[in-house]
Amino acid sequence: MNGTKIKMNSAIHQKTEKAQERLAMVVKIANRLFANRGYEQVGIREIANEAGISPMQVYRLGVDKTDLLAAVILIMNQEMIDRIQPFNDALFKDAPSFVESYLLDLYEQDIKLTSIRKEGAAFGWKWSEKYESLIIAQLMQILKPIADALTHFGYDEIEARCYAIWSLYYVGYRNAVMNDADANTCLDAIKPSLTICLKS
Repeated sequence: MNGTKIKMNSAIHQKTEKAQERLAMVVKIANRLFANRGYEQVGIREIANEAGISPMQVYRLGVDKTDLLAAVILIMNQEMIDRIQPFNDALFKDAPSFVESYLLDLYEQDIKLTSIRKEGAAFGWKWSEKYESLIIAQLMQILKPIADALTHFGYDEIEARCYAIWSLYYVGYRNAVMNDADANTCLDAIKPSLTICLKS
């Protein structure tokens, strides 16, 4: 009896592992197609064909096209999070100097991803609650060094300031999306508003 149960568990594990590998492949293909052709121009059938499976097999993985876009954004965000360095108070004399340096680094990374970021901004409102909550959790991780810096330098209303800074970040990022601006230009566009936001 125990031997049969072990075999069943092993088979389930292998099936789950295979499904995860297939999902990773499908997300990778969706990433490339969305980036090259745009979200609206790509369908599940095309993604499935590239993956060598049927559209029904894609849906059996528990995702639709909107979920695939969210999954692509999640991977990009996680790669950014993995590169984040924690706030080091020995390197910065005040919060504005850190925040500007931090946002500049984010701009430099995000500008390489404008094609997908643009699609995420346009269609993110369609994401399920599951993916929305995962992406919000990632945002909190991205904002943590800023929150730590504001805490260190004695600011109040830290959560509100962080959300305001992030909103400004995307105002600046529009320059990259719309005008092919570089990271410094994106940052320069929001510096006056950042100064107001970071008044102690």
